[in-house]
Order: sequence, then structure tokens, then C-alpha cells
Amino acid sequence: MRKMKKWLMVLVATSMVVTSLAGCSAGKKDAAGAADDSTTTEATDKKEATGEQVEVSFSWWGNDDRHAATQAMIDKFEETHPNIKVKGEPSGFGDLDQVFTTRFAGDTLADITTLLYNWVPQFGLNGGFYDLGTIESLDLSTYDEEFLKYGQVDGQQVAVPYGSNTIVMYLNKSAFERVGVDIETLVTWDDYAEAAKSLPEGSFCLVSPTWRFPATVWLQQKTGLSEFDDKGNMNYTEQDYLDAMTWYKEMADARVFVSRQDYLENVGSEPISVANNAKWLNGEYLGGIGWNAGITSDYEALKEVGDELVIVNYPIAEGGTDVNLLSKPSLLYALPASEKHPEEVGTFLNYYLNDKEANEILGLVRGIPASTAAVEALEESGQLTGFMKEAYDYAAAAKKINQTPFYEDGELIRIYTAEMEAVELGRTDLETAAKNVYDQTKVQAEKLAKDFKLQ
Repeated sequence: MRKMKKWLMVLVATSMVVTSLAGCSAGKKDAAGAADDSTTTEATDKKEATGEQVEVSFSWWGNDDRHAATQAMIDKFEETHPNIKVKGEPSGFGDLDQVFTTRFAGDTLADITTLLYNWVPQFGLNGGFYDLGTIESLDLSTYDEEFLKYGQVDGQQVAVPYGSNTIVMYLNKSAFERVGVDIETLVTWDDYAEAAKSLPEGSFCLVSPTWRFPATVWLQQKTGLSEFDDKGNMNYTEQDYLDAMTWYKEMADARVFVSRQDYLENVGSEPISVANNAKWLNGEYLGGIGWNAGITSDYEALKEVGDELVIVNYPIAEGGTDVNLLSKPSLLYALPASEKHPEEVGTFLNYYLNDKEANEILGLVRGIPASTAAVEALEESGQLTGFMKEAYDYAAAAKKINQTPFYEDGELIRIYTAEMEAVELGRTDLETAAKNVYDQTKVQAEKLAKDFKLQ
């Protein structure tokens, strides 16, 4: 009966699967699921470790480096925990939602399953995941209490976030120096517009995978509010969108942001990494805006050609008082509601998240973790240094506003992209585009708020 209910919920959810951006993961899509009350009650009863030989499974996705480091960490764990054998289940980045949805519906999730942020409120409802707060072997005191809320549903800690993702700004210091601009003088958006006058034709101060990021940060600075509240209701008015789009258009015209025409011609229509793009490597894109967990490749690519990428202060909009950057978790981890060995699984998960030796082995293959114990281990081992530490320290200290789980919904991104592209390419005016963004975003947000059970 439980599996049948899950399958019915999943079949409904497949109609709202969407693609989204992530700093270091593949596209996200939405789904929903539920478990019956009898299973939830049985699964959430506290279970003590038996001391017997137990096999637990851990599923994750990533590249070969992540797979190798994770398996090495598992091997080390088994050396010191002979009663717990860990079966690794690595995969690539493809079909994440389809694979997860199928396994959730069939009650075949790994004992520790890697999650995308938008899966938490949907699948975590009605006892969809195990309550981590009942597991004595798992220590979450190394996490900021506010950050842990990303993994909470109905007051239960159904998932634990691995690391934080914050939008930051970074500049190719070497490229700016070549055109006679000292980046220390770049404080306001007007400063960037003035600096852009020194750039050769076809060069731009900043590239962003979507104009929505800088526009949202600008509005968060102006209003002090995220685009959507905790219930998924819109916080911005049509005038707010018009103001943000007008500002962005002015910056794009001034070559502060890469023009849409140039992006289409040299990057493409999709929001992808520019680390290996010729204009990035040649210093024609002199900086960027992106999630701090996913910008290592940008740094390494420039390092290879002898240029220096540095983190800089994000400008605050005129009239704003705080930087109010976008923030979200990177990856999260959860246990199935039917977990039979929660204490053994908790022992391994605790090792993975907090142990000094484990984190020295893992390094930064998943970005910077949020656990203070893990960060300390990485700093002591010399792995958290230079550019990545700069990005981490800046993001940690900056004022941030957390985003709703559906902020990066594919349809919302499409709405923004299509309307701003139409403006930049001369197919429509700002007033019409702003009205379309507001009206279409309102309709989609109302749908998503219901789908995500936020209302």
C-alpha cells in the first residue's frame, strides 16, 4: 500500500519536473511523494546500534575525482568500524530526478541519499524521510542552527545540508590591470560603468549565467526582501521588476554586464560555466557573478594562463543598506523513512560530515562543507587556502537572504531570460517585459507554492 501511494504521488509530480541552475550540480527537477502514517511511526522510533555486522549504502553523484575521494574515505571508515560495511553507489550527473523519483517510489533509496534542495520539502512531507534528530550517533552541533533549517520539514530535521552556496563576485585582476584599472577603485556600480569605458570593444566587466542573479540581489538590497516569502508568495511588485530590469539594461548597455547578443554568440543560450570559454581565458570577460561553491574551475582556468582571479566586495545598490546576497544549500543528505539501522548509518554520516581524517581525504571535491569541524580540518591540512578560502570567508561574513526551494525553477528562469533577451535585442520595451515577468512569475509561483506544499 505504501509503495502504491508513493507511485501515485510521483506520477502527479512528474508533470512539474523542471531544470534549474546549481553552482556545482546538474539541473534540478521537481517531484513529490508521501508515506503512510503507520510506516512513519515505525520508522521514526529510535533504534539503537546492534553491534552486529551491518551493511549500509551511500549514493552520490559527481565526477571521477569525487568518486575516488569518497571511496577512499569509505575505505578508511571501514578500517576503524569493522562492524559497518559501506556500499558506495556513485553516479554521474545525468537523470538525477528520474533516478531519485523511481527509487523513492519503490522504497529502494540508499541508506544515505544525496539530495537536491528542492527535493527536501516535497519528499520530506508526511514522514518521507527519517527524522535525523532522533539519531544519537549523529552530531549536528557543528552546524549553524539557522543553516540546518534548510533540511527541516514540519519541525523535523529530515535532511542535513552539506555546504552553503552564496552568490559572490570575482574579478580577473590581471586583465583589469592590463587596461589600466585598479580593481580597488571599483566600489559602486557607477565605478564599474566608468571602468568599462577603458575596455576594448567586445569586452565586458562581468559575465553571469543568468541576469536573474544580479537583478535579484539588486532588489534584495533595495527592499530587504527575497523574491518569495516562506509560503512562496511574491514579495516584489511590477514596479520592482521594472526598476531592476531598467538598472540591468543600463549596466548591460555600459558593458558592465555581458550583452545578451555577445553571450548568445560566444557562450550559447544555456547558462553554463565559462571556465573554458575563449573570452574568459583571453580576459575579454573580466569577471563574473556565481555561486561560491562552483567557481573553482574559473579560478584554475585563469591560473593556467597566468592571470589572477580574486574575490571582491559585491556592490550595494544605491539606497540599499546591506549586501543581501543570494544563499542556498549545495547538497543535502537524508535517510529513507524505512531505515532499519539508523544508528549505524548515523555513525557513518557523522564520520563523513565531521571527522578530521575523513575531511582531509575528501578535501574540496564537494565544495566547502558547513560543518565547523570539517572546515577546521581542511584549514589545518592546508586544503582550504587561497581563492577558495577567500570565497568562503567572504560568503560566511556577508549578509545573506535565503531563497525558497523553487527560486531556481526552470520556468521562472525561462521567463526572466526570454523577457530580458527580448528587451536587449530590441523586440520589446522594458514596461511590457516587466509586466510579463510579473504576471507570468505570479502564476508560476502560485503553482509551485502548492506543488511544494508551502501553502
